[in-house]
Amino acid sequence: MRKKVIILHNQIINNTPDELDVLAQRDLICEACINLGYEVKSLDVGDDIQSDLNRVLTEKADIVFNLVEATWGKGELIYFAPAILNAMKIPYSGVPLDALFITTNKVLAKKIMRYNDLPTADFYPIDETNKLNSQKTYIAKPIWEEASVGITSDYIFSLSDTEKLKTIKKLSASHYFIEEFIEGREFNISILAGEKGPEVLSPAEMMFSSYFNDKPKIVGYKAKWDETSLEYQHTQRSFGTLEKNLTLKKNLADICTRAWYAFNLHGYVRIDFRVDKNDNVFILEINGNPCIAPDSGFVAAINEAGYSNEEMVTRILADLN
Repeated sequence: MRKKVIILHNQIINNTPDELDVLAQRDLICEACINLGYEVKSLDVGDDIQSDLNRVLTEKADIVFNLVEATWGKGELIYFAPAILNAMKIPYSGVPLDALFITTNKVLAKKIMRYNDLPTADFYPIDETNKLNSQKTYIAKPIWEEASVGITSDYIFSLSDTEKLKTIKKLSASHYFIEEFIEGREFNISILAGEKGPEVLSPAEMMFSSYFNDKPKIVGYKAKWDETSLEYQHTQRSFGTLEKNLTLKKNLADICTRAWYAFNLHGYVRIDFRVDKNDNVFILEINGNPCIAPDSGFVAAINEAGYSNEEMVTRILADLN
């Protein structure tokens, strides 16, 4: 008898680009699962999460491919669906409940990075600007949001930026924190589960054109999602940029592997880094269950490695919770 895979994703509520992207992910996974011989059905999770997830039981799914990125339109509630699947003892793909909660909360994740000697930039609560160094630059970031939501150059500041500082101090301390802004290169590194442990795929460097010469080099929301924006048009992904610096490449890969085990990661993950002019490495964030739409960074890394979508899905489904 063929195994049945339920592809579970969040209901579309706000119709923003980052939210609609889940439909492209669903379609890619559906096609790959069909090609692999699975029986496939897609379900979404909306306002009545209990009723919606009871449908998974009714469908007698063998496996749930978890693409739920929000609950009630809130990214910070991403862990609700896997929490219920976990309670129902239904096998599901990707990062497990505990790791998903921890990595979604950027402050908690950074504390655990520090505990495990994983490098990350200094960070502070919004209400502790008195502890900031006047010689450094900082960025205010959302604690919970993913997909670059809330990441903007408007929130990059130093203590001399008095007007910006006034704005930063008004942000909610339960939803924002302050992080030291690391000038330098930015890398996205995808990690895929394998029989012998996690496989760290080729690092992708985010390349910023001369448009950013007088602007902070960050992949904010516009650069990631708004195809009409100059930020998007002047940012591109490039592989192979570390072939002349194998020491840095190995250091990044080693940190990825250590993070995988420290955070109990499964399935597929992307870790974003900054590297300063002295090749000091800083983890920006750990992205559990990153986007796997056809045009995503993760799928680009899969293609760079010479793997098919079917190989990717096979390895994700072999590393279930």
